[in-house]
Amino acid sequence: MSIAGTRIMPTRGFLLNFKRRVKSIEEGYKLLEMKRDELSNRLREYLEQLRAAKKAFIENAAKVMDKFKEVYALTGPDALDALSASIEKLRIRILPISIMGIHVPEVKLENLPDIKNKYPPIVRSVAEIIYEMLDDLIKITELEMKIEIISYDLERTNRIVNALEKIVLPSMKSTIKLIEDMLDEDELEEFIRLKIVREKILGRGRS
Repeated sequence: MSIAGTRIMPTRGFLLNFKRRVKSIEEGYKLLEMKRDELSNRLREYLEQLRAAKKAFIENAAKVMDKFKEVYALTGPDALDALSASIEKLRIRILPISIMGIHVPEVKLENLPDIKNKYPPIVRSVAEIIYEMLDDLIKITELEMKIEIISYDLERTNRIVNALEKIVLPSMKSTIKLIEDMLDEDELEEFIRLKIVREKILGRGRS
């Protein structure tokens, strides 16, 4: 008799070790349940943040289009090209953070070009909205990566939890019950055998 590659032996020593193994798996199962719940909460939180960031991005995109048309009409394409060429390059850094042992990215904007004293007020008004859009876009990208990674691991964790809950642990507990029943039956047979032997010995003594 075997289970999951382990040969089952109906002995007290094997039963004790098998129960320890089941207890260890139950502890792992509880930890995975906690991980699953935390990942589910984080996923819901990130989905809400993503919806808010996308909404803000769309609203700012509508604003910047109206503003840009006004600036384009007042300054002309050549002036805008010259101003855009003088903008410093952006630098971002992606840092890994751990959520329940899963590494997800956190995007950091390392430098934001200074526009306060470099551009006319009307151009600054557009640039400020673009900066807000840029922040939203970075946030959207970061959240989408987090959601993808967490969703994948959550699905994998959920499959393991379900397998442990519905297949592995019930099977192992059923095996424990089977071994206990076999040991009880062996002990009963041994008791009866000893009783018969004792009665025979006593019967000879009387004769």
